[in-house]
Parts: sequence; C-alpha cells; structure tokens
Amino acid sequence: PFLGYDQPPLGHPLRGATFSDYDGLGWNNPAKLELTRHEAEEAWAELSGPRRPLLQSVNLEFTSGVIYAAGEPQAPSIAYVAQERFPGDLVALAVRTRSYTVVSQIPALNAAELDALPAWGPGNPLLPEYAIYLALPATVTPRTRDLAAQLMAGAATPYAAANAIEEYLRQYPYDLEIGAPPEDVTDVADYFLFDLKRGYCDYYATAFVVLARLAGLPTRFVTGF
Repeated sequence: PFLGYDQPPLGHPLRGATFSDYDGLGWNNPAKLELTRHEAEEAWAELSGPRRPLLQSVNLEFTSGVIYAAGEPQAPSIAYVAQERFPGDLVALAVRTRSYTVVSQIPALNAAELDALPAWGPGNPLLPEYAIYLALPATVTPRTRDLAAQLMAGAATPYAAANAIEEYLRQYPYDLEIGAPPEDVTDVADYFLFDLKRGYCDYYATAFVVLARLAGLPTRFVTGF
C-alpha cells in the first residue's frame, strides 16, 4: 500500500482524450500538437508526484482511436503516438485498437492531503503554460460568474472549491435523451445550468470546467468512461 493512500475505490473512471479550448459551444485543442512515436510498453513520460501504478486489461466493444485508462496512461502494450499540447501535458495516447493492457499512474492522496494543498498565488505561482486552463470565452454569462462566486463563498482551499462545484452539479438529473441545444444558445454551460437543468456527461463536465476556471482552478475537459 502506498503511504497516504487510504482506501482504493471500487472502480476507476477511464480517461480518453483531454481538451483545453472552450468556445461556448464545444471543446477543441490547439491546431498543432506535439507528436512522438513509442514502442509497445514504452512510457511516453516519467510521471512523478504522489501516484501509484495500476495495470489494467481493457477489452472494448468498439475500435477506439485512443487508449482509455484510469488516471494518467503511461505505457500501453502496443505501439502508439503520444499527443501533447506541450511537454508533459497529455492530450491522448493515439492508436486504433480494441484490446490492450496498459500501465497508468493514479493519484495516491487521501482527502486530507488534497485539502492541504495550497491555492495558486504569489507564493505558489501557476506555471505560465497552464494559463490556458483558466481561459474562458466572452460567451460566459454574468449569471454563471455569479454562481461561481456563490459556490466559492466559504471554500478555503482548491479542493474545497472543486468539491463545492461537484456537489452543486449533482442536483441536476442525468438524462441521455437530451437533444441538441437551440440555435440561439451561445454558451452551453449557461444553458445547462439555468435553462436545461438536466443532461449527460458532456454537459456536467463543461459546466464543471467553466465554474472551476471562474474559481481560479486550472481545469481540462476530459472524455472517457
């Protein structure tokens, strides 16, 4: 057992690709990504910090273009291409496959340790390249900004802020039968939070990222299962 890792969860979300750029209607990545080719079982990067390795065997019911894995995928059992926005910032491990094993690194921190992590500021500056994870378009509405401010009242740490956003979003019913937003919608997060008030994972994740960025938490949009 990893020191400080309290209890393994019953299951792990599987991460696919990550996205950085929100335009009010959807998610994209920079047009130019850094691509590096790697052999089977070769790690694309050495990942440091409080993590522990996890070996997974994945069998998909469809042919995927990326590796799905818990936490941060590191070394799959087949040759692949690592896509990065900048060195160390993974978009995805790209390869067409249906079955593979993969070693990934998952967080090894308990709630108390997460809550003790400091906020970004003069004494703990955010790396300049991570500023893209605070960027928001002009489509973000005043009522969305007001909601973020309300949720941050009393949240003393970044972890507390993230938990406050998650807890708030859990009040919305999960619904896979939602149609496309009306043509006059210019910001999906606003539409979900105040008009639709129900939805599926893309809506929740988009709203979370927008509220988190308004709270000063550098955040990415992540696809997966």
